[in-house]
Amino acid sequence: MERLGISNWVWKKGYIKETVLNLNVTKINIITAFFSNYGLILIKELKNNNNLPKDKINIYLSKEFSMNNPGKLLEGLLDIANVYIVHQDKLHAKVFMFYTSERIYVYHGSANFTRGGLEDNLELTHEFSSTNVSRLENFINHCKIASDKVTKELISKYKGIDQELEKLTNANLEISRKINEIFVDEKDLFKESDYDLDGWFFNYQDYETLFPKHQYQDGPIINRRRDNVRKKLLEINNHLKNNVKQYNLHNHWASGRNPEFITSQIIRSDYNHNRLSWICVRYGKDKKNAILKGSPAERYESFIKHACIQVSLVGDGVQVGLFHATANGAIDRDYLKRNIERLKEKIIYEVTKLNGEKFVWHVFDPKTDKSIKSFSFDYEDPNEFIEFYKKYDDEGFESFCIFHMNPNDQNLMTKDSIVRIASHKIEKLYSLYKLITWVIPD
Repeated sequence: MERLGISNWVWKKGYIKETVLNLNVTKINIITAFFSNYGLILIKELKNNNNLPKDKINIYLSKEFSMNNPGKLLEGLLDIANVYIVHQDKLHAKVFMFYTSERIYVYHGSANFTRGGLEDNLELTHEFSSTNVSRLENFINHCKIASDKVTKELISKYKGIDQELEKLTNANLEISRKINEIFVDEKDLFKESDYDLDGWFFNYQDYETLFPKHQYQDGPIINRRRDNVRKKLLEINNHLKNNVKQYNLHNHWASGRNPEFITSQIIRSDYNHNRLSWICVRYGKDKKNAILKGSPAERYESFIKHACIQVSLVGDGVQVGLFHATANGAIDRDYLKRNIERLKEKIIYEVTKLNGEKFVWHVFDPKTDKSIKSFSFDYEDPNEFIEFYKKYDDEGFESFCIFHMNPNDQNLMTKDSIVRIASHKIEKLYSLYKLITWVIPD
């Protein structure tokens, strides 16, 4: 009888991907009813990480494995794996097997090898490892007997029905839209059917996590969703932080010992006015340019009282901007109030330079969750910015300058494209940030 070394039930989103990317894999068997480009990218990553030859990767798919350009998907798979279409039986099984030199790691349950199955959906998976999986290998042999191996001719036939599949996909999306509208809250910032975010770095659930209906919620489900957003922002940070070092911009100076400080908080607290409407990654001053001798540097608020550059996920998009002042005790608001007359000509010059970059300065009341006033750098006279700031920016209000992108903005498709647009906007903003921000001279 086969004995299991590990047996575990898991439903943590992203668990399978996170686990297998840390294995030294020697062979892969994937059986799945549905497959997507997300799965193809993961297989490629595993192949490259472990130098796997094509004959060590076997993929078994149902006939209806994808409604979105299945021929193109098969082409990509055929370059790196042996691929089979199981058509003599109606395949609905999901079994993922990853062989290592010590053990075989197996995952089976409800999840398909798609973004939804591996990352987005609530799925239940049985995980186990063993040195002998002969019964499962018998099942694989059954799938092989009930299948045709994918060839260029078969791919051509799938490509020949692309138009019909597109019509079916559109019909399914329309049905899904009508079903989702049953559960739409009138305060929702957009509907799932408004944008096709399949395969995008941030998906509908990420944005919905920050919708008004969830902003005051607590509990394991919403906290887990917020943590998923945080992890994606950390992925962006891993690349972006190196780009912004040239401007002497850094993560929270205590993030080495407290890595949770890299992003804004993902639990409700006084710092976010007990409302989570955004989650961001921040870049600000070097500690030696901001902390006076004897002042505490390890506290969370010691960093956020200073102006910083932020990349934020909000309920209706992604924002890159200069966060000038928190509502209370903002160090750089005080600095600018005292020096605005001396700096005003230079400020007007920097605001003029930002024309065409779609930046808008907002003064916002966090207590009422309402905008007090905004100033568009594209459409308003730069010479009037100083009076705008003096009139509306005040203690008790947040003050920030942002570039906003809607969820379907092409710059948001991938992690790399987000890093590129964020780097570009930070480069444009930096001169204004430096001008209106206090630092201790070197």
